Amino acid sequence: MSRKWSNILKKLNRYFFGEQSDYENNREEQVQYRKKKQQRHTGNVGRVTGAKVVHRYPKGGNFRFPMDVEASPPRRQPQKPREPVNVNPRTNTPEPVKKEKQKEYFTNTNFALTHIPSPVHGYQKPPMKDQERETGKAEIAATEQVATPEIGDDKEEKETAIEHHRSAEHDLNLRGVSERPKQRSDKSPTPPSPSTSNDVSEPSKERRKQEVPNRSAKRAEQTNRETREPSGDVSNVIMTPVDRYNYEQRKRQKKESNPPAAKPAAANQGYDSPPLSLLTPAMQASNVDEKKLQEQREQLEATLHQFQVKAAVTNVTEGPSIVRFEVQPAPGVKVNKVTNLSDDLKLAMAAMDLRMEAPIPGKNAIGIEVPKENREPVALRELFEKEAFRNHKSPLAVALGLDITGRPIIMDLNSMPHGLIAGATGSGKSVCINSILVSLLYKADPEEVKLLLIDPKVVELAFYKDIPHLAAPVVTDPKEATMTLKWSVAEMERRYQLFADAGVRDIKGYNQKADEKLPYLVIVIDELADLMMVAPQDVEASISRIAQKARACGIHLLVATQRPSVDVITGLIKANIPTRIAFAVSSAVDSRTILDTGGAERLIGKGDMLLSENGASKLVRLQGTFVSDEEIDEVAAYLRHKKAPAYLFTKNDVVKHESRSDDDDLLEDASHFVIQQGSASTSLIQRQFHIGYNRAARLMDMMETKGIVSAAAGTKPRDVLVNDGQLAELFEK
Repeated sequence: MSRKWSNILKKLNRYFFGEQSDYENNREEQVQYRKKKQQRHTGNVGRVTGAKVVHRYPKGGNFRFPMDVEASPPRRQPQKPREPVNVNPRTNTPEPVKKEKQKEYFTNTNFALTHIPSPVHGYQKPPMKDQERETGKAEIAATEQVATPEIGDDKEEKETAIEHHRSAEHDLNLRGVSERPKQRSDKSPTPPSPSTSNDVSEPSKERRKQEVPNRSAKRAEQTNRETREPSGDVSNVIMTPVDRYNYEQRKRQKKESNPPAAKPAAANQGYDSPPLSLLTPAMQASNVDEKKLQEQREQLEATLHQFQVKAAVTNVTEGPSIVRFEVQPAPGVKVNKVTNLSDDLKLAMAAMDLRMEAPIPGKNAIGIEVPKENREPVALRELFEKEAFRNHKSPLAVALGLDITGRPIIMDLNSMPHGLIAGATGSGKSVCINSILVSLLYKADPEEVKLLLIDPKVVELAFYKDIPHLAAPVVTDPKEATMTLKWSVAEMERRYQLFADAGVRDIKGYNQKADEKLPYLVIVIDELADLMMVAPQDVEASISRIAQKARACGIHLLVATQRPSVDVITGLIKANIPTRIAFAVSSAVDSRTILDTGGAERLIGKGDMLLSENGASKLVRLQGTFVSDEEIDEVAAYLRHKKAPAYLFTKNDVVKHESRSDDDDLLEDASHFVIQQGSASTSLIQRQFHIGYNRAARLMDMMETKGIVSAAAGTKPRDVLVNDGQLAELFEK
């Protein structure tokens, strides 16, 4: 009976669920698996084993609950059978899989690629130049032929168009043009070419065949318009290979036709410098008396042998004013054995003076310098005609003279940058200053270099009155000279503030950036001793500040004095002026004051000088140039006729600036205070402003000088003479 009901249940389950057969099979497998497991465990009866709990959770699926998870065996997932590949029995090759039909994009017949003008040219197309039209004819023709190939069914026409397109691209590559044109910046969407499929309908094919000629005609018209109007001089954001090639060609031709202009020899080519005919030409050099030189050479060697000094004269050099004998002592002979015989050699050679240079730098010889009997002056025009001066690029180049070998000495004030000139009266100091000034007048434009001349002697620099290079009228009063030096310090501070705002370091960098250029300023003081007697502290402080800081801002200082003592050339001034020129002085003490070494006391005067350059370890002896008063007057008259002076400041400006700087900061406040009080006294000002007696007394004297208070009347307070309105007018003035 139970078997019958079980069959009925199976049929019902199979009818309603359809999975009963699988379920029953699984159930039977589980029962058999459980029986086998029980049989395996029967052999382990009596053994004590540890308890073990295993949790197994179903990961998913359609299960009937309750079910025994542990008893269910693992099942493999059924695999899908591979699809059979249709094989062509003739060729035994797989047939290609048919692709699905893709969606067509941009089927609108009115769509065409257009050119958007660039905002660089104001949304306008620049006109094409004739030269560009001629040079680009071949490229344009090639582009026109390639741009619109006819699309048809004829295979030969397609191959011909492809070959023509390749040859045109190869032509452009030979001319330095890239094969692929740059991607257009407008990024216009281009219609993608749909893949051909076998199941495309016939109406769609016919419609595409009708659309292709229309699109190709529009594209050809647009391409022809672009090739006829290429970009102009400025490279557009959209550049075709033809445009880029033409642009490079024009750029190369422009560079070849306009080469960079060569830099002029002078600093400013546009400056009309005075003609050299205004200067006196150089005198013809006299013939060298070889017999006289040979006699002096033999006399020198004989004198050395008489004093048991083994030495020989190896070379003789004749300069404009002196002759130098190079004496080479024998091995083992000390140098001081020769130098100690200076007076004896002077006596034996009957020389006016004798100077020794032991040893000559770079040579194993001692130089003995003897003055010539017939000295030859060095004309300033002679140095101006030298290539060293004419080809010098700096506007601050000055001609100093000729050295012993006849080499011209041209110095740049930028490398100087400040100079000290000292020597006795009549030694050539003022002539040297005039040579420097005339060199600047010939070399520099009035807009490039300004001269600030301080002449306490009144007559030395009077020739340069009203020339266009002056920064101010020639200063002759010592008090005005002190105020002028203070103005120079203020100008130096102003220039450095301009450099800081512009982010540059020196005047060259500023003039390259700024529209309004700053001129170089050369300050010349002809006699320092007179200024030091009037206001030594102010003069020394101003000169020291200018010498310390003014080099980078284009301010250069030249100081001359005829009294080279320590109270005139102080240690502070000498330490800040690196370049020094010494003329003949009376003693070795004065020579050491100027040069920190002796030698200037041996000079013979009339332009004979010793030059100590900035950073040089040796002294250079040279004969200074000579320029007469008539030459200076003619050059100055020529410049005055060409251009009127444009002063940077006047005497009244300096006086006003000085009066403001001399006034106390508390003067205005103290004046308002005494007007409010109705009386004035020194003790009242002391208590009110918390200052000392000396400053309060000075404030009282200033108010008396300006007419604010009355004069002192014993111990009584002073009367106030003005009101608030009058005081305001007084300070406005």
